Amino acid sequence: MTDAGHPLGPPQDDLFLRSADPSAPLRDDDARRRIQEDLDATFFVEAAAGTGKTTALVKRIVALLRAGKGELRRVVALTYTDKAAGEMKLRLRQAIEAARKEAESPEERALLEEATRQLELAAIGTIHSFCGDLLREWPVEAGVDPAFQVLPDGPASAVLDRAFDAWF
Repeated sequence: MTDAGHPLGPPQDDLFLRSADPSAPLRDDDARRRIQEDLDATFFVEAAAGTGKTTALVKRIVALLRAGKGELRRVVALTYTDKAAGEMKLRLRQAIEAARKEAESPEERALLEEATRQLELAAIGTIHSFCGDLLREWPVEAGVDPAFQVLPDGPASAVLDRAFDAWF
């Protein structure tokens, strides 16, 4: 851990902004490198939209697969929207295919071919879909009705508003 207990250093509002020189490296290049290369660490990546979180996550997953440090069926990669989840899965498929073509050994190629077969088994989706899957798998332990359904956005917002108001 580093400053403020954050593994990548203290948060900065302009962490992902470029300098006035467009050819200059990003201010967070060290953090991005660690995300991709420090495969024995666990990271929580938080940044504004459009700053490269999905790209960093896809690179990290491919690096884990190439190194034989994980299997795609055991990966959990979560985001907030269905659109972002679909984009992440598509980009991951493309990155795995590109890495397979560039594999440096038959072993690495085999790991990436297996990853391609496991892509649909990986928990790459939204937070709410992942939580729903967990609750459906363990309804008794979670104390929920096994036939529960996730509310659509409109009614869900109303329930959230009521719960928030009741809490405060």
